[in-house]
Amino acid sequence: MRLPLIIFRIWLVRVGFAVGSLLPLRRHVVLASNHGARISGNLEAVRIEMARRSPKLGVTVLAHRPSRGVMAMIMAAFHAMRSGYHLARARLFVVDDYYFPIYVVSPRGGTTIVQTWHASGAFKKLGYSVVHKTFGADAALLRRVRIHSNYDLCLVSNERAAAHYAEAFGLSLQKFTWRLGIPRTDPFFDPAWRNDAAAAVRRRYDLPADKRVLLYAPTFRGERVTEARHTEDLDFGQLQAVLGEDHVVLVRLHPFVRSRMRLAPELAGFAVDVSDHPDIHELMLVSDLLITDYSSAIFEFSLLERPMAFLAPDLDAYERERGFYFDYRAGVPGPVFTETGALARWLSLGAFDLDRVRAFRDASFAIADGRASRRFVDQIVLPALRSTVS
Repeated sequence: MRLPLIIFRIWLVRVGFAVGSLLPLRRHVVLASNHGARISGNLEAVRIEMARRSPKLGVTVLAHRPSRGVMAMIMAAFHAMRSGYHLARARLFVVDDYYFPIYVVSPRGGTTIVQTWHASGAFKKLGYSVVHKTFGADAALLRRVRIHSNYDLCLVSNERAAAHYAEAFGLSLQKFTWRLGIPRTDPFFDPAWRNDAAAAVRRRYDLPADKRVLLYAPTFRGERVTEARHTEDLDFGQLQAVLGEDHVVLVRLHPFVRSRMRLAPELAGFAVDVSDHPDIHELMLVSDLLITDYSSAIFEFSLLERPMAFLAPDLDAYERERGFYFDYRAGVPGPVFTETGALARWLSLGAFDLDRVRAFRDASFAIADGRASRRFVDQIVLPALRSTVS
């Protein structure tokens, strides 16, 4: 980020915050994300639980997706001021990712800020863990912005992950809890949701019941989310030649990637682009196996106790660009391949090690029981709104 833009954005947030600070705090919850035009994951799970428990509870959703171009810059400026204003007025401000406005103000007494993050475990490095890598924040930003500051509480899935996120955020372990669970995992424990969501996905994409469904969900490449691009490592033609007509591959690119993957006409009926599907969890329900490279979707998929495979020909380069919190080859819950042919042959054999998946699941989640959203509302939302500090 260029220095003038950093300074201008800081100024916009602080103007909005100053205006909001002229008014009293509200018994209000703000759910804020820079992931897209709508909230999802942890924030959506919490919103649903709040609506179920207290329909009249004041909730504001701030959802914005960074982009490029003049109009995108105008919208980003508006969002910066609006975020600053709501940050100044909310009793509880909940985010699920890096959220710039939080780091450039001094929050008012009586405001609680909670970081839920958008991944269930600690996998790819982030924050202060990557400042020396190409994916990390640039020096101009770090000189002026205390990234990942001002969190009062951070949700993590287990104690080991807490240590990694403490490093990434530059915070003490006391700021982290793994005793509430991860709200975004709750639907996996709801049989009615699982049945209804799976049926809806099958109808939407006309998935035959007699075909084995593979979900291909690679993460994005690039040093910035506004420049995110997809990988072309998987050879769909080769995969089709080996697996035959009894398979279908759902291709789900990372939400940061704006370009679509080009699928050859001869792949019709075998490879289906589902990148516009809003909830990857729904896609997981109909998938017999997950193929990915470095996606944190592996944590939620492990809850289904289904096999996973990893196609990572650029592992050494990705390690240099970003890196991991554990040894990749030994730590992921499935075999690692560098080319499609070997992956396809492994898939055709069908000899999957589900014990490895279960061990990964058990190590990844201290609590996963379908009640994380309820605990979040009981132990975080309601106490924050009862606060009398102003």
